[in-house]
Amino acid sequence: MMTFDLPYAPDSHDAFLLSINESPPLRFPSRGAALTYAIRLANQRIAQGLDYAINVEGGDGKWRVFQGVGHLLVA
Repeated sequence: MMTFDLPYAPDSHDAFLLSINESPPLRFPSRGAALTYAIRLANQRIAQGLDYAINVEGGDGKWRVFQGVGHLLVA
């Protein structure tokens, strides 16, 4: 299973981080860009019949599983 973790707030350099399988995080200019990238990779996993989980931290500090990847097609 591929796991994506997207924190709510940017880091100290105003980059939004996306960790994949607990590896060093990738940096993005916006939270939306990070989520779009995660969705793109998740759609590739779906096409291969593999599992994924996108964990997104909310403004309240709680982590939730992002739902809807199967409904979103990102070019």
